[in-house]
Amino acid sequence: MDLTVIENLSIDRIIKRGTAEIIEKDVDAILLKDTVSKGVMLACDDAEKGMEILTRNIKETHPLLMISNPEIGRRAVDKFGYKESMECYQLAYLSKELPKIYSKEPIIAYSKELPQINSIELTKTYQKAASETVDLNGATGNQNMQPYGILEYRVATMENFPLISREYGLVSEDELKELIERGNIIMGYKNGKAVGFVGEHLEGSIGLLQVFEEYRRKGYGMALEAEMIRRTIKKGYIPFGQVVVDNTASLELQRKLGLTRSEGTIFWMW
Repeated sequence: MDLTVIENLSIDRIIKRGTAEIIEKDVDAILLKDTVSKGVMLACDDAEKGMEILTRNIKETHPLLMISNPEIGRRAVDKFGYKESMECYQLAYLSKELPKIYSKEPIIAYSKELPQINSIELTKTYQKAASETVDLNGATGNQNMQPYGILEYRVATMENFPLISREYGLVSEDELKELIERGNIIMGYKNGKAVGFVGEHLEGSIGLLQVFEEYRRKGYGMALEAEMIRRTIKKGYIPFGQVVVDNTASLELQRKLGLTRSEGTIFWMW
């Protein structure tokens, strides 16, 4: 079992950041609980063995559950009576270079929180891209500019909660508040006005991407996700996210940003 394959990056992240409680582990299987998201995750090569592990450990509790083997995932939904499930591709940003963003608008954006990237290779990319940016008057960009930014980025605060909760209803309000309190949501601004946001879910995946209706089709979604990718790389992690299998628009966005799609699928159930 390889925890570095794209399908298993959720488990790999939780272990590396030190929030994993190992429930059961063998050479070809691991079941753990993330102390942050409270989700239980299983990676197992053998479907029969995986079902046995789940039967021994989750019983009737119905925890939030992620399974990186789709055969086990389909069987678990039925066997354990989960009411909701979601089959996703997992996607990962594996390049050493930052995402390239193309926009019809002039590129001028500042990030006061993260003006530089410490990695030598990424810093070279940052500096090269920054030198190629232009402001609204056509002047050459400088080192304070984002390499791909057409927005200004700020970490969301509770002042942003009403707006975020109104625009994004796929997680509970309590979870949104926790994400904001942890600094996991980034707001994007254009000319001082909020145009959207992006975030990191509690287990580490990039998501919560939302561009407000009046600002769509301007490249802001790509810019927001690219900013979150940059921040994830700066933390020393591989950026990854999940897209429901039939969400072709989101899959195309990930392709344009340079993310690699998993060969197989993963299952979330709750």
